[in-house]
Amino acid sequence: MIMNKNKTVPQSWLILFFLTAFLLVFINLGIRPFFGVEGRWAEAVREMILRKDWFVPTINFEPHLTKPLVPFWLIKLSALIFQKINEGIVRFPGALCGFFSVFLFYFLSKRFFKYPYDLISTGLFFTSWGFLEFSRLAQSEIFQLFGIIWALTAYIYYREKISFTGYFLFWLGIVWGALSKGHTAFAVMLPAFFIEIVLNKRFYHLNWKNLLAFLIAFTLYIFPFLKTVSEIHSDLPFYLLFKENLKQAINPYDNLRPFYIYLYYWPIWIAPWSLFLIGAIYYSLRYFKNLNTDEKFIFLSNLAIFIIFTLAKARRGYYILPILPYTILLVVYYLQNLSSQILKKLYFKLSYIFPIILILCPLILLKLKLASSLPGILIYLPPFLGVFSFLLILLLKNEKVFFRLILQVALIELIFFGFVQPYFSSASEKETGNFIAKIKKQNPDYKICSYSPFGKPVANVYFYAGLNKRIPDYKILEEALSNCGVLIVRKKLDSKLKSIVSKQNLKVYSFKAKKDKSKSYYIILLSKSF
Repeated sequence: MIMNKNKTVPQSWLILFFLTAFLLVFINLGIRPFFGVEGRWAEAVREMILRKDWFVPTINFEPHLTKPLVPFWLIKLSALIFQKINEGIVRFPGALCGFFSVFLFYFLSKRFFKYPYDLISTGLFFTSWGFLEFSRLAQSEIFQLFGIIWALTAYIYYREKISFTGYFLFWLGIVWGALSKGHTAFAVMLPAFFIEIVLNKRFYHLNWKNLLAFLIAFTLYIFPFLKTVSEIHSDLPFYLLFKENLKQAINPYDNLRPFYIYLYYWPIWIAPWSLFLIGAIYYSLRYFKNLNTDEKFIFLSNLAIFIIFTLAKARRGYYILPILPYTILLVVYYLQNLSSQILKKLYFKLSYIFPIILILCPLILLKLKLASSLPGILIYLPPFLGVFSFLLILLLKNEKVFFRLILQVALIELIFFGFVQPYFSSASEKETGNFIAKIKKQNPDYKICSYSPFGKPVANVYFYAGLNKRIPDYKILEEALSNCGVLIVRKKLDSKLKSIVSKQNLKVYSFKAKKDKSKSYYIILLSKSF
């Protein structure tokens, strides 16, 4: 048993929760084709391996310096360790950061809550939509989230004493987050740091040890940029650091979303626990004077982060993901303070519906005539998990009723993230890249180019094509036709190209995306010998 203040945490429950988190993060991690911007990380690393470089990421063998280096480094290490590179290998470091985040968040929760709320807090965290969505993607958001939880945990554990080790771990966590995603790590942690200092009058943290720890950590932060500058003989990395962080917040060139966007995404990232967030905000506002200092710290930190990201002019839904650990803590304080209330009862009533839906899943699929088109596991797994979910209802009562709810939600998420999403994701970019790779293998002398009136191919296509040199891109059609043997066109064929294809009877292979036309590709064979 693990002691936690006045109560004990059963090791069996710890093991079960961490095993559940492990399955949610890692199961079928490599089946889904690269989604969104995942290919940027994958292709940049593939080319870094080919070029034997650690500090200058490239895409289509052109410098790609807008993203920090930590994710590139970890993905490259993953590829070198496993001696190959594919979807699972590329996603593995982010998934590992996600899984380690669960461990850190449990130890963070122990500092705020007694059993069982420390485990409830951990369960709400690893079953939240934001955590699972980004833990299973090769994107920088989960690396940054890990750094933020690392920094927050380090501060909370050392906040009652002057400790160089504590300060250094705190700043190192922030630097990790900044070298993963950007300055948002500083924007999330520093306001919370000062809020906690003021609330608890911990001004003794403003000392020379803290300053020294910051200077050492900042040196580590700036080192990769200096190294990249020395390799490309240009100050461009520092300009991009300014452009992609400070300038984007004040005078952005893209990502101009409405100011209210985070009112939508904040609840999404904490789903399915979003109703508790609404209740927690209402409770914290109404009873603010009666909250203890830790409750005030967590509530004010959520408020500060939300306001900072809302005021920043560059906005995207996933930018606010770093608020997630603060929000989970806020929700658990709310659940702990209100032992009996309507939202809890609503969630517990819904928990009786989960097993029924899962058990009846095959009948629903047969009724909708979908069973014949699905893999067998998607037909037989839901009822099996439904029976298990029903057993949870019979076995777990009293203080463990929330454990039951968390595990039931995890079962449904296991089906979605582990099976439905991977098996049914669109693969037009992968199909395009694989076809290019096939052409190059069969006809190595063909010159492959892109014609981009509607945009260049994205990094996902380059990764699956697996070429060892740059694909030239042409804006003028006549130049493309005279210089290339194979032409890649994104989104659609313009009228001029359609006419040429028709007149010359050229072979055209199309790979169309079902929803997003920008992910559709056309491969035109300009040589008749293929």
